[in-house]
Amino acid sequence: MQRDGQDFFAVPRLKLGNISILPQPARGEPVDGGMHAKNKALYHSDSAPPPHSYMAGYLWMREQFKADALIHYGTHGTQEWLPGKERGLSVDDYPLLAIGNMPVIYPFIVDNIGEAVQTKRRGRAVNISYQTPPFAPAGLHAVLTQLHDDLHAWVAQDEGAVKEQIRAQLTAAVVKEHIDLDMGWTTERIAREFPAFVHALHDHLHELAQTAQPLGLHTFGKGSDEHGQLATVLMMLGAPFWEATAVHIDGNDEEADEAIVANFSKIAETQPYQLLRKHLVERLPTDALPPELQAMVEQGKRWFTDLQAEGETRGLLAALDARYIPTSYGGDPIKNPDSLPTGRNLYGFDPSRVPTQAAWKAGQQALDQLVAAHQQKTGVTPSKFTFSLWSVETMHHQGLLEAQALWALGVEPTWDAGGRVTDVKLVARQTLGRARIDVVLSATGLYRDHFPNAMKQLARAAQLAAQANDEADNAVAANTRTVAGQLAAQGWRTEAAQKAAETRIFSGASGSYGSGLDDAALATDTWKSKAEGDRKLAELYLRKMQYAYGPDEADWGKSAAELASTAGVGGTAASDGSQAINLYAAHLTGTQGAVLARSSNLYGMLTTDDPFQYLGGIAAAVRAIDSKAPEMFISNLRGSGAGKAENAASFLAKELATRNFHPGHIQALMREGYAGTTQMVDSINNFTGWTTVAREIVRDDQWQEFADVYVRDKHKLGIPQWMERENPHALALMMERMLEMARQGYWQADRAMVDELKAKYKDLAQRFDARTDNRSLQKFVGLSGYGLTRSLSPQETILRSPAPGAAARPVAAPPAAPATPVAPAPMPDLLPAPLPITGIKLEQMLHEAKNVLEPLLLIALSLLFLTPVAGAWQQWRKT
Repeated sequence: MQRDGQDFFAVPRLKLGNISILPQPARGEPVDGGMHAKNKALYHSDSAPPPHSYMAGYLWMREQFKADALIHYGTHGTQEWLPGKERGLSVDDYPLLAIGNMPVIYPFIVDNIGEAVQTKRRGRAVNISYQTPPFAPAGLHAVLTQLHDDLHAWVAQDEGAVKEQIRAQLTAAVVKEHIDLDMGWTTERIAREFPAFVHALHDHLHELAQTAQPLGLHTFGKGSDEHGQLATVLMMLGAPFWEATAVHIDGNDEEADEAIVANFSKIAETQPYQLLRKHLVERLPTDALPPELQAMVEQGKRWFTDLQAEGETRGLLAALDARYIPTSYGGDPIKNPDSLPTGRNLYGFDPSRVPTQAAWKAGQQALDQLVAAHQQKTGVTPSKFTFSLWSVETMHHQGLLEAQALWALGVEPTWDAGGRVTDVKLVARQTLGRARIDVVLSATGLYRDHFPNAMKQLARAAQLAAQANDEADNAVAANTRTVAGQLAAQGWRTEAAQKAAETRIFSGASGSYGSGLDDAALATDTWKSKAEGDRKLAELYLRKMQYAYGPDEADWGKSAAELASTAGVGGTAASDGSQAINLYAAHLTGTQGAVLARSSNLYGMLTTDDPFQYLGGIAAAVRAIDSKAPEMFISNLRGSGAGKAENAASFLAKELATRNFHPGHIQALMREGYAGTTQMVDSINNFTGWTTVAREIVRDDQWQEFADVYVRDKHKLGIPQWMERENPHALALMMERMLEMARQGYWQADRAMVDELKAKYKDLAQRFDARTDNRSLQKFVGLSGYGLTRSLSPQETILRSPAPGAAARPVAAPPAAPATPVAPAPMPDLLPAPLPITGIKLEQMLHEAKNVLEPLLLIALSLLFLTPVAGAWQQWRKT
């Protein structure tokens, strides 16, 4: 911006005495007068350097504000993801160039160890862990409670007309609520095998009722209310406690599994919950309890204290005082209770131990389960899987997914006396007892950075399996020969073609993160048909994730074109003039099943965009290559041991049932105010992402349910009125997603539903100035020419909406100081040329900033004892 002919950078901030609070500078500059050039920015962008305005914000903190320390608040920001080396950064790499010599303190959600380690490795930060939201058993809402009652009534009823009436009533309710689809049963099969269906339905309802459901968001330094803490302890103690309580009180083993299966509004009335309350809140002695139950209650007392979250504020203040911060491992409290208490400095898992010996044994069982699940779903014995490797997941399960991949290849690890993996060796076909299964491994950028040792062993394992030509049914060797032949036909030297054909691990380019699908999968206005969208998204994914990590480390991180150049093939084209092969695409062909692990009780398939980026990206790529997407599976490791292999569609359906469509979950988010609306928008954005990249696991009735719950207010929670009050643009964006899916044919919505959405969207647009830059949608809705610039979504008001647990409850705060021009200090020569300042309005950024940073305001007030704050406030008013 300019003032009096002089150039300035605008640095928005809230100044409280010696503390300044800023939204993180925007990672990219808007172009074309504020419009997003989506095709260029989303489909062709590489590792773009941060703009001048981004670096200017950090430069102001260091040189003009002269900050003693920087607190990066929330999970996660952008500084630690800026372009540069993967590790061992120099002061000239962008992440360190931004922060200079400022100490960085980074509060981070305890369940995201992988990205927390990234803040250390590339952001030079000290972590202060903070809790996940509280958890509770999801319970059953009204319709499911009635189903559960009818189910038991049918079982207890003698044969006759009444029993047949209950059966008809039960079947009709199941079909109406689409539970048959969630369970994968047809109405014909239900009619044919009704007793078996009743048994399966009973198990399904119990699984839903006992699923850990996040309740709202966590406020830094403040534990949840009594119910949240008790319910979290209840989930941490788990089924052994629930069942032991039922037996202790009722003396009935048979009904123990019903202990917490209740309407969600009555969880506090269940016997296990009431027992905990008596001893943890009322502090009654535990002497009369059986020894086993007494030990569990005493453990619950310690966790109940830890859940107060008092260590978080202490840890932050200790870091600001340059004192030592105790370390801890992370994870959600249900999966890893040792992650409590929070307020400690997180550390990662030793990559040399992947997989641990325990994970190896569990992984062998998990692979057998996966093969069985694929056979049950398709009737075919699988010969090729693609696994999605995530750093966060590996740090949770310690290599269980890697163990599945190794066992599929018929290779086993060897360990030294300290438990570190030193090598891998081939398992003989006779010992293996089955054919080797070919494996392709898609590694996230974070995994590539954190687990190079594991990648080396996996690459060696793939090579061993590819060279094991001692059997006729070796799919690894057969596929290797096929790819090697394709490369040879393009002019590759024999040795180079063989090494490339033996490669099975692919990731992004060194220093690059993400598959590119996070934004692109939502840019539905950049394609005219689903077929065009399929092609564009697949091409983007394959281009971004094509970098090879094979048996020769000297070639790690090279694309097929780069490998071809060293293999005697000039440029990017083959000797016959055809385009050079995309090696990742060549190996993906024939994939029958794609697998992602989920080990966190907090993060599911809709919590972040990563699952659809990576597992969904595999589906999009294979569909483009083979004209058919692979079966998609979730290796559900939330429990103990090997977990269970689940069809991704079923896993997603259960997540929707226990979270997004569940009145208890929704009410908890509504208590969070504005921050709750951003979580709802995140979920529907991620559901949209799944729909565009992997529509095979998404159903029309699920889109209809989003409309029924959030627009028509199916559960009578007052959602539309609440959203209009808290954040009407969030409601408009949710309806925009629904309308866009209907317009593009991803959702076969009925005409009346579409007309209703159009009318309500136009009403919001007129009353709240909600806008979109999607011209096709404008025309579809009947708003052509209205709103030529898109209003900021909740995610875009800062950079990204906070991950679960990062957002804060809104409280009253003094008005933010306006953004005043700040003359830029001299910029380092290596920064890009200055760009004009355009784009985000300050008022919208500060609206979100006040909500996200509210706990930090409280800390600031406690530090300054109000007096300096008052002085700063008066000074601001005068100026």
